[in-house]
Amino acid sequence: MHRALAASLGLGLGLMASVAIAETKNPGTFVFLWSDDIESFDPAYIADTASSYGVLNVYSRLLNFKGSEISEFVPSLSTEVPTLDNGLIVENEDGSVSYTFPIRQDVHFHKVGIKGADGAISWKFYDELSEDERSSIQPGYGELTAEDVRYSLLRAMLMGKSWMANAITEVVTASKYPTIADWAQDVGGVDDIAKASPEALREVYDALASQIVVEGDRVTLTIPSSFPATLGIMALPFGASIVDQEWASSVGGWDGSGDTWMTYYRPELSADPLFDQENGTGPFSLEEWDKTERRITLKRFEGFWDKPASLERVVIRSVPEWTTRRLQLLSGDADFVAAPVEFLDELAKTEGVKVVDGLPKVFPRGLFYFWPLDAVDNPAIGSGQLDGRGIPPDFFADIDVRKGFNYSQNYQVLLEQVLLGKTVQAHGPMVRGIMGYRKDSPVYSWDPEKATEHFKKAFNGKLWDVGFELTAYVQDGVTQGVAALTVLQQGLQRVNPKFRLKIQSLPSSQLSALRNNREMPAAPLMYMGWGPDYSDPGGPLGAASYYLSPTGLVGGFSGQGYRDLMAEKFKPLLDEAWALNDPAEREPIYAKLQEMSFDYASTQFLWEDFAYIVVRDNIDGYVHNMITYGAWDFYPITKADN
Repeated sequence: MHRALAASLGLGLGLMASVAIAETKNPGTFVFLWSDDIESFDPAYIADTASSYGVLNVYSRLLNFKGSEISEFVPSLSTEVPTLDNGLIVENEDGSVSYTFPIRQDVHFHKVGIKGADGAISWKFYDELSEDERSSIQPGYGELTAEDVRYSLLRAMLMGKSWMANAITEVVTASKYPTIADWAQDVGGVDDIAKASPEALREVYDALASQIVVEGDRVTLTIPSSFPATLGIMALPFGASIVDQEWASSVGGWDGSGDTWMTYYRPELSADPLFDQENGTGPFSLEEWDKTERRITLKRFEGFWDKPASLERVVIRSVPEWTTRRLQLLSGDADFVAAPVEFLDELAKTEGVKVVDGLPKVFPRGLFYFWPLDAVDNPAIGSGQLDGRGIPPDFFADIDVRKGFNYSQNYQVLLEQVLLGKTVQAHGPMVRGIMGYRKDSPVYSWDPEKATEHFKKAFNGKLWDVGFELTAYVQDGVTQGVAALTVLQQGLQRVNPKFRLKIQSLPSSQLSALRNNREMPAAPLMYMGWGPDYSDPGGPLGAASYYLSPTGLVGGFSGQGYRDLMAEKFKPLLDEAWALNDPAEREPIYAKLQEMSFDYASTQFLWEDFAYIVVRDNIDGYVHNMITYGAWDFYPITKADN
């Protein structure tokens, strides 16, 4: 994470920086107040954004994202970014693909092993060692090796706990097995990993381990077929973070044996020895975790392989009450606070405070169409017939219905009056920064004439004559979603007074029950937003697959009709793009898929979600990377004296 490459958004650019009233409090310490809690410091355990804040800053990965870019990478513990051009990505004759990572030398973990006169190893903080003690470090104990990289990747997959660590399993098996449990069950011929024999478990380990090979200071990962999202996954702050094998084993973690890994499979939080301690190579180390006070203190690691951080400490505190957070921000006792969106304008005018908003997020918001629908006792479809008092279960199977709905939405009103000009209209599954996004790809607009044209074609003209009535759903408290449905409701009424859209807000659990784990969904139309888990648009967890694959997340709940459309029209191109490793060949395919989402009106894409931050005006250096969902990297942060 070289400073020259950590492209900052420049918190002060274009903003009127206020003059602080008081002198800087807590110089050298960044006080971060939010309402969340970090669950664990074990990178193989976590899957939530809040916990990634800790792991991101105390551990390092093979690669880092290039500043705010989500599809470009810079070296970290790997001294080079593998590419086809530099020969570190090799397409083998059997169709497999190899990625080689040269591992950086002379990198120390926060704690190193010192061998005593009695031969026993004691673990001590590297920063606190004398020169004599540093000469007594046991080779490999707290010194980064290629074996530590191999161990960390194997451990993340074999623990099987984090769905984000499971993404590495997806990589290694080229999507054949989404989890290590699926692999073991297949090999063992059982329906539960707990029933797998020791021989089957060993066979899985041997096969897995054979794909991650160490040769000197290089680690080579070979996967059965193309998986272009590999580099992006290796940069994420989850299972790809590198731990010290000897230390992890010494505190009760997996010993690295292929015969014992099942003992460490899916541990309970309290049974995970890396839950509240760490030994990473990141720019900060964990100094204290006071769980009673909900306070975490990170300390600058002077032995960091790059330049030490500017900040001496970071204090992360969970403070649920907004009033308390606000008062501490205004007094200078806090440098960052999580703030409700409705207070942004007021805070932006407050002396000593700086607000940066309109920061892009990785996922679009939209209205999702479902078909065919469950017709049994379903109030959302009224009569269940095309008679003006309801809709048939296959209502949204008609492309002219979907296009009519898309042209009945007033996107500009939403962007200007609801989103206050802070973001842009979504062009489809791929948002800004993701391969396949183009500024000139087509988008829908409020066009009552085109809406009328399509509605008159729908159901051979009958829909226009009789009208319809249906219920659309939105989560409780999501005011922007209510606004989107309300504007659509008004637009439909203007197109044809016989078009009646009802709006119902429900708790998240009830919305889930209407769409998930059902043979047929019960919701005709629902406001939601979904984002990919890595920057590549393809693969099982990419943006294009999420929305446009018959096996993607959206396909999973949108109904068999939606899945059939995706299988027929979209899957061939998705498969073609995923089989290619050259980005220049892949990008036009994803751009075409983006256009096709418009052509088939697969979803009513509304806007790209956005983020914001509220800090004291002497804070700078924040890098907003939307694929990490805005997780704070404290390394480039600076705090000036006022």
